[in-house]
Amino acid sequence: MISSTIILAVPLMAFLTVLHTAVLPHFPVFGVVPSLPFLVALAWGLLRGATEGVIWAFIAGFFMDLFTAAPAGGLALTYMIAVLVAVLINEVLPANRFVVPMLLAAMATIIQQLLYTIYLGLFGYNMLQIITTSSLATIVLHTFLILPVYWLLFLIQRTVWPRPVEV
Repeated sequence: MISSTIILAVPLMAFLTVLHTAVLPHFPVFGVVPSLPFLVALAWGLLRGATEGVIWAFIAGFFMDLFTAAPAGGLALTYMIAVLVAVLINEVLPANRFVVPMLLAAMATIIQQLLYTIYLGLFGYNMLQIITTSSLATIVLHTFLILPVYWLLFLIQRTVWPRPVEV
């Protein structure tokens, strides 16, 4: 089952990355561009578990890293860590399709941005001022944007991989 989702993740993340870099900058919300590849990887991890979430986060980060001038691997690494932490916390929380994804999206965004700031600092980039000015807007945007992404992926998952019927 995991291999079929990886086959789906590669073209989807490539498309979302091009959309993120070529189209979405023309339509910023609150002055920031949402990271759709990150949100899709996070939502998929919340729905399918840590293994698939981390794989999708790596693929999303890999494609996003191709379009940055920063040292390679930073987005892939921080996406994977943020999604893993969010999915592990999701496993101990009660099932909820509204509040929990929103809280975890906010938390994962905070983790990802903090780790990416540290990562860039290790390579001599001073992104602290730029990231802190847009962090709150990004956190709020991701908190609310996770819901349509999560619900759409939930619908796709239930359609393509329905639960077995037990009698």
